[in-house]
Order: sequence, then structure tokens, then C-alpha cells
Amino acid sequence: MKKRVNYICFVLLFMPLFFFGANGANFPITKTEPWPLKMESPLSFDIASKCEMLVFIEVFNSYDSLSASVLAESVALKSVHTKSVTQWKEATKTRILVNFNQLSDTALKELIPLKKNSNWNALSLEGLEQQFPSKFNAWYAATKFFYEDYVKEQIRLAALFPRITSEILQFSETDIQGHNFTDRHYLLTFDDGPTAVNGNTDKLIHVLDRYNLSGMFFVLGDNFEKRLKASSIQALQELYGENSVFSHGKVHKAHQKYAEWRSSIDDTNTLIQNVFPTENKNALVYFRPPYGQRNTDMVAYFTQKNSKIILWNIDSRDWSAKLNVQQVAQREIKLMLLWRKGILLFHDIHTKVQEVLPIVHEYFKDTEITWMKPRDF
Repeated sequence: MKKRVNYICFVLLFMPLFFFGANGANFPITKTEPWPLKMESPLSFDIASKCEMLVFIEVFNSYDSLSASVLAESVALKSVHTKSVTQWKEATKTRILVNFNQLSDTALKELIPLKKNSNWNALSLEGLEQQFPSKFNAWYAATKFFYEDYVKEQIRLAALFPRITSEILQFSETDIQGHNFTDRHYLLTFDDGPTAVNGNTDKLIHVLDRYNLSGMFFVLGDNFEKRLKASSIQALQELYGENSVFSHGKVHKAHQKYAEWRSSIDDTNTLIQNVFPTENKNALVYFRPPYGQRNTDMVAYFTQKNSKIILWNIDSRDWSAKLNVQQVAQREIKLMLLWRKGILLFHDIHTKVQEVLPIVHEYFKDTEITWMKPRDF
């Protein structure tokens, strides 16, 4: 009876925190609170970035020392791939330290003074909450809640890797995650389209045009073929304009264990080449595997083709019914401040991105960040 009571308590404790997401994983609901200060300059960006990273470190450290069994329980898994989790932890610490070195001297002195080139221990501050002014209380509480969710989300992906590959770790040299971009440089990417004529893809591109933005569209072959039949080559060329179009596979299936992965990639590439011809018709250039899943055969294939697999490091989760437009926008803002560079993942088949992008663009408009052009990538 005691075991049954304990089990029920465990279920009641963790059930509200999780919902089903990609790869069949359980991902927590995200709540956020806007940064209390104005985002009006590169200095503003650095100060907010510094504080996001400090809260992230505080949460990260609370999971860093957990045993494998406790860690597995915290992310609702039977076991974790310890080597992959360790690899993610080490890579994350390195990236955060690199990001701190990007902060200006003035930003390091503001709010919570820090020394230049501080190590991880020096940045692991005790009593962090008390070091913020009182008007930051709501932001701190919500930000800590956010990173509790986010760190578990990342640990879960690492714990499953490489049995289930994803964007969490580099699988080969063909992978591009976005972590090695220049500081404050961001690339917009959109998956799963195109939609029917005058649908969400068209509406999103109108938003991009309005803000002089462009991105990479990773299309599904079946969707692209339907749109082509309902339209024309010229119409698609005019629709995508300065944006780039690449393959997301023929169908949205995890290609890691998909027997027909090669034809899925080749058939979609042929469709794209017919609309957007290149000098080398055998070149794939870039490919985004559904769910970020790939295998050694795919790596060999792309290496032979001198092509790259484009992943991401800032996931909007705009597909989730659990997140509204403001929550998706705040998630993107926080992760852009945390990682300071990278590839943003959205889905043009959904409507939220049409509202999220203007919010994010407006928020950072005075901070001198760079929205990368896909044709210059």
C-alpha cells in the first residue's frame, strides 16, 4: 500500500510539468516573465544576456551533480546515456564561458558585478536571487522556472543520444548546429511547408518581406509537389524570393531508421532543383532531417555529396498547443540572450511564427544583432 501511495504522489507531482513533444519525449510547459529593463542598445543586450546566463548556471549546477539514476527519474526515463549527457554538460559549460567573454566590460559591472574571464565556479553565485534588485523578483522566479524546464528538456535529449539522435549533440562533421556562428548572429529557418496557395507559408513570407528578413525553408517533398501542381515554377520562385529552399525529406518521418531515407532525400532534391536550379544538379547543399535524426549511412552520403546537415540550437516549439504566441516569443528571446548566436527553428505550416517574428524583431531592433541572409550563409 505504501508503494502505491508513493507512486501516486510521484505521478501527481510530475504530471502537470510535462506534455508530449518531438521524438515521443515529455517536455515541460514553459512560463516566462519579460526582462524588467528596456532593450535599447548592445549594452542592454549584454546585461540581459549576462543575467540569463547566471540563472541558467544556477539551475544547471543543481542537475550537474545528480547520479545517473536520479537524473533519469528527473527526465522521466528508465536510464540515461551517461557519456552523451557528460558530453552535453561539458559543451554547454564551454559555450557559456565563451559567451561571458563576449560581454563588454561595462555590462560585467552592471547589476551583479563580475570579473573578466571568470571561471565556472566564480560564475556559480550563491544567493543569486538576493543579489538582484527587488523589481527583478518576478523575472528571476519565472526565469528560474523556465530554465528548470529547459535544462531537463536538453538533458533528456542528451540522455537519449545516440539511440535517438537530435540537435542536442554533433553526430559528425556534416552537422551545423549554429553554436559556432559569430556572436549576435542569427539564422531563421522554417520547416514542413509549403502550405496551400495563400496559406501560412505565403503569410509568413509576407511578414519576412515586411521586416526585410529572409530565411531557409526546409520543405517536405510531398507538400512541395502539391504546391507546385497547384501553382507554377514561376509562382514558387516569386513566392520564396530571397529566401532559400532546401530539403526536409519527402515525408515527415524520422530518417534515422527510415529504410527509404535515400529516395526521400533524392526525390525531394530533384523537385527543388526543377524549381530552383543550381550549377551542380547533384548537389544537396543543405538538408534538415525530420526531428534532427540521422545515422552513419546518411553521414557518409552527405560527406560524399560535400553537403551539410542543418540542425538548430534555438527551438521555438511553435508547434505546441501548450504555448501561446507570447510564450513562444519570450522563449526565443531568452534563448537568443542565453546562446547569443545560432539557428532558430520555426514551422511555416503553423500560424504562431507570423506573430512571434515581429515581436522578436521589434524587441531586438536597437541591439545591433545580425539577422543572417541565407544566400550569404
